[in-house]
Amino acid sequence: MLGGGLGRLQGKHGLTSDAVLKARLALWNGTIVEASEDVNSDLFWAVRGSGQNYGVVIEATYQTWPASNNGFHYSADMKFSKDSVERIMETINNLTGPGLDPALAFMTFFVQNATTSELEVIVNIVYAGPKEDGQKYTKLFSNFSLVLEESMLAWADLNEKAVFGLVPATCAEGLRYDLYSVISKTLEPQSWVDFTDAFETFVQQYPLVNGSAMMIETFAVEGVQAHPDNFTAFPHRQTFRNQIEGIGAYTDDSVAQAVDNFFLDWRSKFAAVDGYDQLYIYQNYAHGDEPLSALYGYDEWRHERLTSVKNAYDPHGFFNAYHAVPSDLAKWT
Repeated sequence: MLGGGLGRLQGKHGLTSDAVLKARLALWNGTIVEASEDVNSDLFWAVRGSGQNYGVVIEATYQTWPASNNGFHYSADMKFSKDSVERIMETINNLTGPGLDPALAFMTFFVQNATTSELEVIVNIVYAGPKEDGQKYTKLFSNFSLVLEESMLAWADLNEKAVFGLVPATCAEGLRYDLYSVISKTLEPQSWVDFTDAFETFVQQYPLVNGSAMMIETFAVEGVQAHPDNFTAFPHRQTFRNQIEGIGAYTDDSVAQAVDNFFLDWRSKFAAVDGYDQLYIYQNYAHGDEPLSALYGYDEWRHERLTSVKNAYDPHGFFNAYHAVPSDLAKWT
């Protein structure tokens, strides 16, 4: 929840950080403080969206909701050939344009099959409701998919079993990861066709990067936008449509520069056609080279409030290791 907390249920219930009722933090000097709407409210505001900047969160209390559909979610995993990419992006854009069903979530992966060396495009649909309701969306894709697997999964099993089990593989231990991301309003079809060709060529040229992937998370935003923009430090309520994340993965440092160059280049290309007039980055997926305003918001009032909280609770910068909020307003980028 420190960076916001996206997820498949955000269309229904908002971000993970939106559900926090109170938190306890250990500050730089060992002091334990509570933060809530009633106590240290400035810290409570800041910790939900920029929380790694002020101390160690040792406890959090959350609002919860009854499970949908008795706790079971419809999940559909589909594989496509690369010549379907344009149609996939057009279909997703047609759904996100008017706004996704709050119970609906998409994940799209581009990966290289280690056995066949062919590029695979995978779309996962999760619907927090009955199977027949989720299938209405699957049918928009399944008539041109190569593989379709449907199941009803408990919430606790989604992360391990959905997307053909790929999500845990992208967090495997022992690999070096190089991440670049951007938030995009739309998925420009031709850019994704071009990326697909470029990624296939890249992995064939550098077999040592075969574990790399490109991921798009397309989650509903109704629950996120149910709160005002100043509700927490999370700045992207009006722009949080598609999270594009390039995941460079390797073990041999001889390919490190090639990985970095490739995913940096494609972040720039996708940002140029993302449908927004400014760069927006979900800070949990940030690389570290982005302007801080892209992570925390461009409004001056945000800069002033975040810097004020930083100076109040971490005056010596003990918690500056990860996307540090500056203690000096002049250092905002």
